[in-house]
Amino acid sequence: PANVFSRFEELRGSGGTFFMLDQLQGNTPELWGEDEPQGSVVACDFYNSGALMSMSDEDIIKTLTDDLLPSAVPKFKDAKVVDSWVGKYAGTVSWFSPGSYTSRPPLEGAGNGALPNIKIAGDWVRMGDREHGAKGLCQERAYVSGMEAANSLLKTVAGASDSSVREVLPVREDEEQFKLGVEVNNKVMKVLP
Repeated sequence: PANVFSRFEELRGSGGTFFMLDQLQGNTPELWGEDEPQGSVVACDFYNSGALMSMSDEDIIKTLTDDLLPSAVPKFKDAKVVDSWVGKYAGTVSWFSPGSYTSRPPLEGAGNGALPNIKIAGDWVRMGDREHGAKGLCQERAYVSGMEAANSLLKTVAGASDSSVREVLPVREDEEQFKLGVEVNNKVMKVLP
């Protein structure tokens, strides 16, 4: 239900991620009430997208539906857009320099002893023993930190038990070829100046 767009000439150096929201959020009878699906709800986010800002909303939708989506899911070639919305937010990306991780705010804010009702969420927070997946900046990390912040708030302020908070699924173990690539990279980086 999700995939990444990378190295497409149409993106002019940008990257993107698309999500089939109806599959992530549950299927409604209007879309999935028949034997055959009646439609889908798709969201796409572009990053490093300065070169796309000058495109019209219609051209962005056309690029998405004619080129990008069909390359990921061939059945999108026959899709018909019923409704669309494009939001453009220039300069809204947070930039962090290498080594700044320890300067990021912690998920627990000032701490449960000082301000138990304040938690911090976003891809830029340190999650302590609840770190999940990549430590880079990404939507998935922002989502998980939001769930963890809500769970922490429920426990510290509302006294919720572990069984009444949302479960955060663990990240599956890296595949062997990826582990090998990381190992090789680490060895090469040790000998480079």
